[in-house]
Amino acid sequence: MTHPNAELARSEMKAALRGDLEGMLEHYTDDVVLHYPGRNALSGIHRGKDGIRKWVAKIDELLGEGGSFTRSLHDIVANDDYAIQLVSVEARRGDGRSASWDAAAVMRVHNGKFSDIRLDIFDPYAVDELFA
Repeated sequence: MTHPNAELARSEMKAALRGDLEGMLEHYTDDVVLHYPGRNALSGIHRGKDGIRKWVAKIDELLGEGGSFTRSLHDIVANDDYAIQLVSVEARRGDGRSASWDAAAVMRVHNGKFSDIRLDIFDPYAVDELFA
């Protein structure tokens, strides 16, 4: 039997992979906090669903016309308090620059929704260079 928080993480990722931002946000508390590492235009703490909407819009802006952002899910680990998604990401800007990296999204669960998301990017320098 799969842990309910693993199912929550899988459902959230399915929405993200379909490009369904509002479906993805349904998995978050209204006051969710996203911590994005690094020293680039996406880095920092993004608060609330509107903060995440703005963060996603910034990704699209930085990628530009013809850009792409693709994630692949490798595994999900979960317990009563957390779910962790292990993913690979490939991003390409419209100007042809690209980067790929592995990451872990550590998501705290509160009342059946994600309340805190901390991304750990395994090659933060590649991301900083792409989104500088």
